[in-house]
Amino acid sequence: MTITLELKCGRKGFRAHPIRDHWILSGNSRILHLGSEDILTANVFGILKNLDPKVWIASFFDHACKFSRTDFPNLYASRNFDEFEVSLWQDLDAPPRLLEGKTQADVLIKLRNYAVIFECKGLAPLQTFVTTDDRNGDPKLWWDQAIRNIVRGYAYARRHLGDRDFIFIVLSMSEKEETFRQYENWTRIKKQVESRMTRDPDLVSIFPTKSRDEICKKLSRQIRWVKWSNLKEALNKCSFDISEGFGSQRRFRDDR
Repeated sequence: MTITLELKCGRKGFRAHPIRDHWILSGNSRILHLGSEDILTANVFGILKNLDPKVWIASFFDHACKFSRTDFPNLYASRNFDEFEVSLWQDLDAPPRLLEGKTQADVLIKLRNYAVIFECKGLAPLQTFVTTDDRNGDPKLWWDQAIRNIVRGYAYARRHLGDRDFIFIVLSMSEKEETFRQYENWTRIKKQVESRMTRDPDLVSIFPTKSRDEICKKLSRQIRWVKWSNLKEALNKCSFDISEGFGSQRRFRDDR
C-alpha cells in the first residue's frame, strides 16, 4: 500500500531533517526517514479505505475515540456512512499572509455528516511551535501543530465541505501530550484564535464574534487523541461476517 507514498515522494523523497534522517528505500523511490509515520499511514489507511465503513469506522469512533452515541447521534447514523471518501496528505487552505508553512492533513475522511482529519504520528511528538510562525506576541500563544491543525482543518471543512461537522484526531504511538491536552479546555482554543486574528483576517469569517464561544466549545468536544494500538483493538471488535460477504475484508483485518 506504499504505492501512493512512492508516487508522492518520487526519487527525491522527503526528510524532516536532511542531515540526521536516513532514507528508507522502496524500488526506485526514497521514502521519507526512519522516524516517519507516513509508511504506517499509507499501509493502514490504504487498506481501511477499501473496507466497508459501516463495519469498521463506527467501531473506531465508539471504542477508540469514545464518542458517545447519545451526544453524537449523527455520527453513528447509517446514512452517515453512505458517503465515504479517504484522501491522504490533503493540502489545507493557506492563510492570506506568510504566517506559517503549508498545513497538510495526513488523512481526510469525508462522510455524509462529518469531515474527519487525522494527524498521524510515529516516533515524533507534536511540534510545540511552528518554525515559520510569526512569534511577535504572547509566547504562551505560539501557534503549535495541534492548534494549527484544529483551526486550519475546521476552516477547510467550513469553506469546502458544506454543512459537515468537523472532527480532529491525533493518531499516535504514545500517550496524550500536554500540548494537545490543553485544547480540551475550549478557552485555550479561543485565545489562540483571537491572538491570530489581527494577522490572519480570514479567521474572522470562520470564527465570528457572536458564535466564537459556541464554536470553540464544540471543537474542544470533537478532538481526540488515539493510540495506534487503540485503532487495532477497535478493528478487532468489528464483525466482518463471511456469510454477509465480508470474507476478504475479514482477511485484511486479520493480516498482522
